[in-house]
Amino acid sequence: MRSTLRRISLAVAAATAVFTAALPGTATAQDGQGQQGRTYHVATWGADHDSGSSRHPFRTIGRCTEQVGPGDTCLIHRGNYRERVAPPSGRADAPVTLAAYGDGAVTIDGTRAVTGWQDAGGGLVAADVDLPLDRSENALFLDGERAMEGRWPNSGSDPLNPSWAVAERSSTDQHIDDPDLPDGDFTGATVHLWAGSNPWSQQTGTVTATSDGALDFKGGNYRCTPLCMGDQNYRNYYLVGAKATLDQPGEWYYDKDAGRLYLVPPKGGIAGHTVTAKHESWGVDLSHSSHVTVRGLELWGTSLRTGADSTGVLVEGVRARYISEFSTLPMPRDDELAIPPGEGHIVASRVLNSGVQILGRGNTLRDSDIGYSAGTGVLLRGSGNTVTGNYIHDVGWMGSYTPGIEVNGGGQTVTHNTIRRTGRASIDTAWQLNGVPFHDNRIAYNDLSEAMRTSRDGSPFYVCCNLDAKGTSVDHNTVHDADGQVGYYIDNSSGNFLLHHNVAYNTGTRGTFFNGHSSVSLGNRDHNSSYGTGISTAAVRLSGATDATGTYVSNDVALTPMEISGPGDPAPVVRNNLLPPADPRYTDARNGELWPRADSPAIDAGEQVDGVTGEVRGDGPDQGAYEYGEPIWSSGCRLAGCETRVRNDGWKATASGGADASAAVDGVQTTQWKGDAPQAAGQSLTVDLGTAKTFGRLAIDAGLDATGHPSGFTVSVSRDGEHWGTPVARVSGRSFTQDAVFGQRTARYLRIELTRPGENPWAVNEIRLYADGPDAAAALQAERAEVVRGVERGEAATSVLGTGDAIGFRGVRFGAGADTLTVRLASGGCGDCALRLRLDSPEGPVAATLPVRGTGGTDEWRERSVRLPRTVTGSHDVYLVATGGHRVAAVDWLTLR
Repeated sequence: MRSTLRRISLAVAAATAVFTAALPGTATAQDGQGQQGRTYHVATWGADHDSGSSRHPFRTIGRCTEQVGPGDTCLIHRGNYRERVAPPSGRADAPVTLAAYGDGAVTIDGTRAVTGWQDAGGGLVAADVDLPLDRSENALFLDGERAMEGRWPNSGSDPLNPSWAVAERSSTDQHIDDPDLPDGDFTGATVHLWAGSNPWSQQTGTVTATSDGALDFKGGNYRCTPLCMGDQNYRNYYLVGAKATLDQPGEWYYDKDAGRLYLVPPKGGIAGHTVTAKHESWGVDLSHSSHVTVRGLELWGTSLRTGADSTGVLVEGVRARYISEFSTLPMPRDDELAIPPGEGHIVASRVLNSGVQILGRGNTLRDSDIGYSAGTGVLLRGSGNTVTGNYIHDVGWMGSYTPGIEVNGGGQTVTHNTIRRTGRASIDTAWQLNGVPFHDNRIAYNDLSEAMRTSRDGSPFYVCCNLDAKGTSVDHNTVHDADGQVGYYIDNSSGNFLLHHNVAYNTGTRGTFFNGHSSVSLGNRDHNSSYGTGISTAAVRLSGATDATGTYVSNDVALTPMEISGPGDPAPVVRNNLLPPADPRYTDARNGELWPRADSPAIDAGEQVDGVTGEVRGDGPDQGAYEYGEPIWSSGCRLAGCETRVRNDGWKATASGGADASAAVDGVQTTQWKGDAPQAAGQSLTVDLGTAKTFGRLAIDAGLDATGHPSGFTVSVSRDGEHWGTPVARVSGRSFTQDAVFGQRTARYLRIELTRPGENPWAVNEIRLYADGPDAAAALQAERAEVVRGVERGEAATSVLGTGDAIGFRGVRFGAGADTLTVRLASGGCGDCALRLRLDSPEGPVAATLPVRGTGGTDEWRERSVRLPRTVTGSHDVYLVATGGHRVAAVDWLTLR
């Protein structure tokens, strides 16, 4: 019998935290005073000629970094610091520390104010300014929000919801025909292409001539026909970077030669508005630093990097926004490539010069919130580095192979990250750029979703190409709700990948794909994985391999068959898998809860696999990713934002006219509802959530459909299905997965209504809802609690809570209300033991008391429930507090329904 407590004891010390209102990683004055060496203070009200004491702080961080040496600390008080921070190195036993003091946000701001605006005619204003970055890397912010560079067709503020023009089929590889192209001179503009028969990467070119309804361009189209404009399935493009595109408030254009910035001002004029422009690519530059700790800082319009020789750098509790911006996709330089240059390497454009960059060896990025990058979220390159516990989102919108996390090198650790809303992959390896062999990496306990927003041929976890992953383990990850074709994609002859205890659902045609691509696929393995709904063709596929020696697939559970082919010596081994027509009896496949019920045929039906199954409970290993009777492991981070999806409790959808549209809300991304006539304004879908839910974002996913997405729609909400009021969101544009974002609402019904006509019928594969904070009706996993007091957490549960010990979840959404608390726990029992549910603080009002009866020991797990005296509604911080003994119970998860 596996010992849960023994597993928990292996949890890292950093996983234990004391209750605090401060952000993760934020320093306090007491923290700083406890550091070895001297402590200096920095504050916006200070002066650089002062001493740097708490009463006489420095004005700039740069002045502080001039003073510090090994063991010294810069404590930085709240405020905005427009400077480039480049501290010296510390020592392994005495790092240099830059930390937020804890009295408010400390922002390293990479932008500078733009002033001196004058009327420029034609509804524009202009300012003379020297922007120091490359012309394609400029960014502008209007009143603290990213402003859109002038483009056609117009698009909304979300770069992952782009509006595309569609070229005529008469277009060719360097020419576009489009009768909707407006009048104007677009010469010199960038044309951004998502085109081809199966476009797995986007490209850019430069417009060389324009005429009525047509333009010529140079560049792009490196591989025809897969990535080529012309008579293709995909003929999408937009124009950016021309003065002629300026036609809506907030759009801008920079004339680099003249040093002049043009802007369409807000309605009412530019007076009273603030405009800033990006000036600094690397606000925190550690490229020549080692043994430095950066804690609790915020980055705005800039990024952070370590260097190829950096070691011992710790970055924690950082919040970064708009870290990288660019509008072109140039070919990587020859010296950046590890193999001979070739046209196909356009896919690796911007991988090495975007994102937060953890280079070198032995460096760590943890517990940080990193969002909004045209390119990579985090670049991990070198050896022995760690990226763990981070929330990475809204990145890679330019559509090359820049992912949430780019993993290069060997001995890297990538664990417990939540990666959401990426242009292409969530986690990727760029084979062209590997300088260090891809060996001995650990990629585990990551939650990857809403990937492939601007591509179709790819996956949330993507490997390419010809990589030898000797010693690498990809395990305990969850991939779901992505718009590509595969969940885990080991592409183009890569080998020796060990995949095990992974989960995939709503990933397209396949769960895992080993693609030999007319060459070898050697030593790839997949064990104890669980595949759910939304996988239409094969749970696991191996094809195209001239040699598949070492292939081994066992102990998997799936709702679709497997397709394994290819010669080998020994031949591929495929056995002990639970496949159709058998019913695995998942707990709740609609919501991705793929752990087995008590009557599942997967229990004790697996085989022993060295290094994978280990000790087991019962007569043998279970098939699938979860061992029945053990705590349910979870993936992803613990920061705010890491849990946002609204639980689908059996929603119903009806099309205008009364037709059933249940395929749009059945939780299965590979089923599709499609209208019976071309799109017309007024067509609608009405969704009944069954009970009132709280949500603030709606996603409409058309899967691989290239024609059925609407060009415009509104979203309205209702509590009773009769009174709707004004729409809460209006969306325009023509993107493949479309989001409507609005202030959080609590409602039972929502209606999506088209506002524009279209030549094709409306198609919806899945409607999903999201909100700030976890859904109370979902399983709140104890190991993902945002706050912990007096107890350790492992990969799947806590250790035993005693009196006063607690776990807490912030911003839990109850919607219409919950009246039952259920806790999965393990306990040896004690007289008056109980778990108390408290709201809003660990000492807040008691919403329920759950008496704890023994389950047979602290390794025997049972669900216990209690009715709440009063229904809880709205949103609350939720705390589970132990009382009545030194060893009350270990906790796996709780629900409030």
